[in-house]
Amino acid sequence: MSPRVEFRVFCLAIGLLLVIPLVAGLTGAFAGPAGMARLFGEDDRVEMSPVVRNNFRAICFMFFAWVPLLLWELADLPARAGAFRVAIGCAFLAGFARLTGYLVDGYPGVAPVVFMGLELAGMPLLLLWHTRLVGRCRK
Repeated sequence: MSPRVEFRVFCLAIGLLLVIPLVAGLTGAFAGPAGMARLFGEDDRVEMSPVVRNNFRAICFMFFAWVPLLLWELADLPARAGAFRVAIGCAFLAGFARLTGYLVDGYPGVAPVVFMGLELAGMPLLLLWHTRLVGRCRK
């Protein structure tokens, strides 16, 4: 596969992954915990103090903020490789936060377990692919 075609496939993969923070981030930020619960098909009667709800919304919006950040990084793959690797590395580490929640709080459901799999297995593979592609672009 030529570097140009591989780059397009890589961008498509990133675009598909970005649907998750796009939808979940905006839902949590503007529909709150109840909206997030509905998104995952759970009971939307969520008991949280106003300070926790407020922080939940801000954290969800920061999750959404990965969308423009990663799109910016794709615009100049070799020059912005470090920023891409930090962002994806943080996504990998988020998998350990999910794993901690699984072990402490119990089984969270199918979607969070799938996300944890993407974070713990998919992100390292994405980093390897990115490294390969950056190397091919520099040649």
